[in-house]
Amino acid sequence: MGGEVQQEKSESTDQQVGNPEALDIEVPGIPTQRVVETEAASTSGRRHPISDLYELWTLDVLPTLGYTVAMVFETGPKEFKGVPSRITDVLAELHYRTGYDPDYLSVTQRRALVEPLLGKSEGTEHSDEAATFHQAAMGLRKAAVDYTQRSFSTGESQLRNAFRDASQTMYAHLTNLEGSVSQNALARLATHFSDVVTVLQNRQYCSGLGLPPAPDGVWPRFGIVDGDGAALVAELCNRASSLDETMTAPRIDASKFLAVQRIADFGAASLDEIRDDPAMTDDARANKVIDVVYRWWTAVRDSRSVPSQP
Repeated sequence: MGGEVQQEKSESTDQQVGNPEALDIEVPGIPTQRVVETEAASTSGRRHPISDLYELWTLDVLPTLGYTVAMVFETGPKEFKGVPSRITDVLAELHYRTGYDPDYLSVTQRRALVEPLLGKSEGTEHSDEAATFHQAAMGLRKAAVDYTQRSFSTGESQLRNAFRDASQTMYAHLTNLEGSVSQNALARLATHFSDVVTVLQNRQYCSGLGLPPAPDGVWPRFGIVDGDGAALVAELCNRASSLDETMTAPRIDASKFLAVQRIADFGAASLDEIRDDPAMTDDARANKVIDVVYRWWTAVRDSRSVPSQP
């Protein structure tokens, strides 16, 4: 692909975004959303590759929709007349490279690469409780819930120490995962993910769908939740059902995608905190990390309570 496109990808990936201006956004079927950045967000990048990998894997619906993004364009000459050539080049890559290029893996290939490390994506409905990562994550989140939802101050120290124990277990698992294999998996996901985001941030492409574009910058990562972006994902999930090759694409609505974004953000932020300091000998720091992990749990809970489309 041309140097101009590669340069734009690099600038988009490296761009740092401060607190965005909040905008009221109407999304059919869900309450008005605002472009917000969560407290867990770190717009300069995650501190550890395994946290980046978790976030991308949780948001895997985007590369899964890459083929749909390209096919919708190719079958809509009237609607997409104004799409610039730099975007059409990206769309061609999404169509013709997926499944045949190490930077554009198919759904099956991505699962074979990442599931041995992190289990099934927490952005999908699954019952993969046997995976070692999921067992460690559930133990960590349960310890945060037990501490946060305690009825009395009695036992506070013991519950905090129980969280520290769960943190040490997660830390040991994360250090086992780190290295060439997990870094290779991250490299294999990054370009595909970034290309789909680039298209969804393009105003001319999104006009062809009859929708506003997703926010510029690091959306949908790092806690940047946005109603317009969620509406785009929901629309493409609906369109995927008519394309035989994309039947593996999850059919989720805007509310579901917003919940998945929170899982990705707070989960990755939790892993960063655990990887940095699993012992948390300072009680104030332990309480801060417990709060982040508890919000990871609430995001998972909320995602499970938002039904996927039939």
